[in-house]
Amino acid sequence: MTTGTPRPGDRPEADADAAGFTIVEVLVAFAVTALATLVALETGAGLVAGLRRVDAVRVAVDEAEGVVLRRLSQGRLAPGLTQGAFSNGAPWTLAVSDARPALGLVRAPPLWRIRVTRGGPDGEPVFATVVTGDPDG
Repeated sequence: MTTGTPRPGDRPEADADAAGFTIVEVLVAFAVTALATLVALETGAGLVAGLRRVDAVRVAVDEAEGVVLRRLSQGRLAPGLTQGAFSNGAPWTLAVSDARPALGLVRAPPLWRIRVTRGGPDGEPVFATVVTGDPDG
């Protein structure tokens, strides 16, 4: 016969409606959390890689613009190729050409097309512009 007060050493009876999680539910929750963490890390890594690529392109464009400005500061332009290397060691080619024939301009002042490409003259364009020349020369 049981009395209403528990004695020391007695175990409480298991409640059939006890609240809690089973081990399977806990493991599934950990697995879902781990997958969500992996997705977040992959997304962050992709974002960082994209930002590095954008920064590398920005640096290349800045350097290519500097190449063009340096060439313009050296005096009169003439058609031709100049080659060099960017700060990361990648080769560049500066191509100067007369744009008047392509535009059908015969009696116009010089109009120079300037392109900086990676590698040779047929490489990937990095920077391009058109500048006018001296009408007397």
